[in-house]
Amino acid sequence: MIELKHRKPYWRHTKLQMALTLVPPLLLCLGLPLIAERLMRGRFLGFPLGYFLCAHGILVLVFLFVAWFVGRQDTIDHWHGAHEDL
Repeated sequence: MIELKHRKPYWRHTKLQMALTLVPPLLLCLGLPLIAERLMRGRFLGFPLGYFLCAHGILVLVFLFVAWFVGRQDTIDHWHGAHEDL
């Protein structure tokens, strides 16, 4: 259990980590459809590039960001003494 005086820095660190994890995929999800028309000219594995990036690329990047977040949050938990020993 984390001590009361260490909770505020812990949550500040955790919220910053969450923002750094959510903002890039959100910008990608909002920005990629805006340039999808230009990307449709290219092809990748027989699919239009815009379709391929929207359908597969975003999912892969979100998965990578979530995996990065889990590892980073584990480091934050150990740093602040809030980790769970399993």
